[in-house]
Amino acid sequence: MSHRGPLTAVITTVLGATLGGLLIWRVYRTKRKRLPSIQKVADPVEALRPVGNEFTPAEHRHTQPPTTPPPLLEKEFKAVECQTTQLSPATVQIPSYEQLLRVKPVIVSSEEEWLQLWPLMQKELSVFPVLGLDCEWVSVKGRTSAVSLVQVATYSGLCVLFRLLAFRNGQQPFPLSFMEVLRDPHILKVGVGCYEDGKRLTRDYGLSLTCTVDLRYLALRQRQATVNNGLSLKSLAADVLNVSLDKSLELRCSDWEADELTLEQMTYAARDAQVSIALFLHLLGLRPEAGPASTSGGSYSELAARCQGLVDVPFRGRGDGDERAADGERRRRTRKPPVYESPESGDQQVPDPRKNNKRKPLGVGYSARKSPLYDNCFLHAPDDQPLCTCDKKKAKWYLDKGIGVLQSEDPFVVRLLFEPSGRPDSQQDYYLTAKENLCVVCGKADSYIRKNIVPHEYRRHFPTEMKDHNSHDILLLCTSCHAASNVHDSFLKQQLAEEFAAPQGCEEGVRLLEDADRRRVRSAARALLSAGEGLPDQRREELQDLIKSFLNMNEEQELTDEALQEAAGLETRIFNEAYVPHGLKVVHAYAEKGLRGLMDLERRWRQHFLTTMHPRHLPPLWSVDHNHNKFLRKYGEDLPIKLN
Repeated sequence: MSHRGPLTAVITTVLGATLGGLLIWRVYRTKRKRLPSIQKVADPVEALRPVGNEFTPAEHRHTQPPTTPPPLLEKEFKAVECQTTQLSPATVQIPSYEQLLRVKPVIVSSEEEWLQLWPLMQKELSVFPVLGLDCEWVSVKGRTSAVSLVQVATYSGLCVLFRLLAFRNGQQPFPLSFMEVLRDPHILKVGVGCYEDGKRLTRDYGLSLTCTVDLRYLALRQRQATVNNGLSLKSLAADVLNVSLDKSLELRCSDWEADELTLEQMTYAARDAQVSIALFLHLLGLRPEAGPASTSGGSYSELAARCQGLVDVPFRGRGDGDERAADGERRRRTRKPPVYESPESGDQQVPDPRKNNKRKPLGVGYSARKSPLYDNCFLHAPDDQPLCTCDKKKAKWYLDKGIGVLQSEDPFVVRLLFEPSGRPDSQQDYYLTAKENLCVVCGKADSYIRKNIVPHEYRRHFPTEMKDHNSHDILLLCTSCHAASNVHDSFLKQQLAEEFAAPQGCEEGVRLLEDADRRRVRSAARALLSAGEGLPDQRREELQDLIKSFLNMNEEQELTDEALQEAAGLETRIFNEAYVPHGLKVVHAYAEKGLRGLMDLERRWRQHFLTTMHPRHLPPLWSVDHNHNKFLRKYGEDLPIKLN
């Protein structure tokens, strides 16, 4: 047997294996090139894998079978599913904000890349139908361009950075599932200024963003933590989560339309969306220390109920209440811009109205009284029994009519010449005491205004017997204390709204309702007028069909500019025939218990004022039970209540 035989076989085997390996590698590289490119730091699988003790987004219930991933990524998706935290279907483990912020973002620049990630995001939304949302854009020489980046994050921290440049001017159509998730009325989108972000997306791309909740409203309502530094996203993150966000000018004003985003840009953008969802969960009390939460607690209906009155409501804050103020802040930032500038959407430093901000003291803008409230003039009965105090104008009226005579100049005393309809029960009566013209809380003797201790929206519905000649619940407060008291009042109003199903500012409690269909038509017309041919063909046809359907036009009819202008000017508010004012609904609920029920409401508001404001200069004999015994003696507990 020749020695060359085995040697030849070995050489042949090695060469064959080498050539086979090279061929396989070439095929592999070819397939990799055909797949959509994703920046290395944002690989869709690596971004979801745990590093050390990093958190992996949980996958739970399936609303529908996910689409099959590309063959190359099939093993990786299986690996992610194996590493997923397995919980029973009835429970959901809320990640801590530290875990949430450690999840790496994923960059998406094409429909294919989005479709790879959509099944995983869909599962996340089936557990908690909430997305943290934010947008970035650039400005050149102070002029704002279209939105460049949309960041969305699920409850577990899975964050998608959706780059919009590739979809501008109809270069490629938006994924249908992406458009649907933005306009889905059963998925909350939470953030700071997200309502305004939606208006930008509609203007720039014809995208509809609905079901938004501004976290600033939620922070003020929930009062889960003291807000010291304002209501920007950076301030809320620091005060509520103790998380520091990098909001340096260099990052905010960086080029968001660069061919590739830097690691710092991606981290910055992802943090805004992830912190938004973390703030939302924290403010609603959905925290890791509370243990696994029932999935019913994460249903849309329950989450929306806890955001009652805040869905799709633009933020209006004192000193930063309208878009012009927000735009003014943005213009201020753009006075000395670099080449690229990207002010944050809705992330202005809005001063907390509960704090005496140095730049704008609390109460600035209030109109103070120009004259004293109390003249401390006295009216006496014909037998000289003191009846009450009054202002000088009223006292002189009795003199001018000839039905009273002047008894004294200082103090100013008028004795009536007729028998009054009623006399005080004793000389220890609130209306017989002289009162000082100063703030009852801090004692300041100037710039004071009247404060209704029982707000007018409730008092106006009381029966006449409890409204006439009742100045006990009108006190003087300085402008600063008055503003602070109004903030405290808003919290009690919200508590009453929840107790008696008497919402403020949502569907059952507003005189005018926002018609969702008319609003969609108006938004579609404005998008067509502003973006026009820049919209993708498919999206433009969808918007045109929507308008034609509303205007009862045939599909063959051409949509004229006049019709578009008509649709763009639609009035979207309709009268709510079932409207019941919040105040009336609350008063009606208390009135079901009769006179004592209404006295309980009075007592509650008076005690609320004492508890929240700690007044140190109340008039003598001021009481939370003022006139209650008198009402019971005069009218009895069975007084028929006739509400106004």
